[in-house]
Formats: sequence, structure tokens, C-alpha cells
Amino acid sequence: MKKLILSLMLVVTGSITVQAQIWQQSSQWHDPFDMYAGPTLGCVASNLTVYDGKTMFGPYVGGFIQTYFNNHFGMSLEFAYTRQGVRDAWQTFSQEHQGGPYEYRLDYINTLYKLRYYPVKRFDTYVGLMTGVHINAKCTLDGQDTDIKKDLHKRSAHIIGGVGYELDNLMFEAYYGFPLQKLAKTARGKKALQGAREHVVMLTVGYRFKLY
Repeated sequence: MKKLILSLMLVVTGSITVQAQIWQQSSQWHDPFDMYAGPTLGCVASNLTVYDGKTMFGPYVGGFIQTYFNNHFGMSLEFAYTRQGVRDAWQTFSQEHQGGPYEYRLDYINTLYKLRYYPVKRFDTYVGLMTGVHINAKCTLDGQDTDIKKDLHKRSAHIIGGVGYELDNLMFEAYYGFPLQKLAKTARGKKALQGAREHVVMLTVGYRFKLY
């Protein structure tokens, strides 16, 4: 009798375990450590502090790699080209040209690190870091360009925070970048840019492919 009861208990326990595993698998939003990658396109809205300027809108072109730890946490690494700056800025960068309006165009290659949290299926919030390298930096007045790349710090850094939404293979994101440093490096740059920093808002859409 004891052997029969023990056998029944084992069968019931095994059945419950199997059903629990099936339920757990069916409720998974993401398979842990699956790897995805894909392109990203979007728009960057940027402005410089200190200046009385207008927001500049520029392109965002990049690609990403993403994985998930479980239903609620994941991370991604992204590389992107962006154009940032300001329009109609009333300041000065040279003795020859006073006033304005100036247009500052700053081109970057950025690396973005994002730690993601999924409170519910498809929707996530994230924080991370964006580091950039200048590949071009110019200011323009009356159609005349001045190269200012050497007057700026070569690298930039922003703390980023945003939200995302996944619709099958499409990924929609919006996030803000808070600057960690000032732009100007040289005495000439500091005279013109003073303590200016770059604030950026980015809207992107990506398409992901499963790698494995």
C-alpha cells in the first residue's frame, strides 16, 4: 500500500512539474540569450546650451546587437552615425565674423550601451551610455564654413534613457541624451562656445533578425 501511494505521489508530482514547465514556457516573452541583430534608422533633434539657437534635426543611421536574460531584462549594443548641432545660433567663433546666425554641424560615430527592463510584454524602458567620436565639425556663417574639429573634444559622452516598443520584428524607440561634458577644448573654442553642451533627443525604428 505504501509503495502504491508513493508511486501515485511520484506520478502526480511528475505531472505537476511537467505542466508547470509547459506553463512557464508558454508565458515566456523572450527566450534567454537568444541573439538578434539588425539595422536602425531615425532622426536626431539636438541643441546647444548657452546659445539662443533653433533645434537641428539630423539623420540617425546604425545597427544593433541585442539579447535577453529573461522575460524582464535584456541588453543591447548599438553603433550609429548621427548629425547634431544647432541652427540660427547667435554667437561668434572668429574675429572676422561677429553675431550670427551661425549653424553648427557636428558629425559623430556613436556607440550606445543599453540595459533594458520589460515590465510587460513588448514594452521596455532602458538606461545606458552613449559615447561618440567626432568625424566632422563645422560652423557656417553666410555660406562660409569654418572647420572647428580641432577646437572640440574628440570624444563625447551622454547618459541616455528612453522607452521602446517591440512589434514582431520592428522596434520603435525614443530616448534622451544628457551630456556629461562641454564641447570646447581649446582657448578659441571656449571663447566661442563658452560652456556649451549638446542635448539630444532620438527617435528610431529598427528591424531585427534572429542570429541564434
